[in-house]
Amino acid sequence: MSDAHDDQSTTVPAEPVAPEVSVPPELVGPAVPEPERVARGLALALVVIPVGVAAWVLLWNIGFIASIVSYGVSFGAVWLYRVGSKARVTRASFWGVLAIIVVTVVLSLGAGIFSDLVQAVGIPLSEALSEPQFWSLFWRNIFTNGDLWSAYLPQIVLALAFAALGCYRTIRMLANESRR
Repeated sequence: MSDAHDDQSTTVPAEPVAPEVSVPPELVGPAVPEPERVARGLALALVVIPVGVAAWVLLWNIGFIASIVSYGVSFGAVWLYRVGSKARVTRASFWGVLAIIVVTVVLSLGAGIFSDLVQAVGIPLSEALSEPQFWSLFWRNIFTNGDLWSAYLPQIVLALAFAALGCYRTIRMLANESRR
């Protein structure tokens, strides 16, 4: 004799199986970048320094003081860091990228003054870059000429204000990203 309970089979529905997804390893960066990745990213971000200085001097010689160059420098430094490190910006790399941005802005101001001195002396740029006497004149004016600083003070203040304006949003976004 068969039991009525045996005729009814109780089956539990199986859980759906998720399809297996493979992600290429180059798209998945490490959660914390390895030190050599950070160094590689910062090294690549250094490329922004000569490009930013050249762009700044070009606009400076035309007579513009614009925040677009510092925005381009900050955006370029972050982008180049990410390309070089293949990872997001960490807290340690944030300070490195920030230093690259600040150094670029300071060197840009110095290069602008250098280009003005080249024009005032009236020699070709290639000669100014290679002549020790010109470099001596430049450094002497930078460190001992108070009239130079009083003449350039309004331009430098404006340039730094526009540089801060151009970099602010990118640096703020970068700081938030580095906290995650």
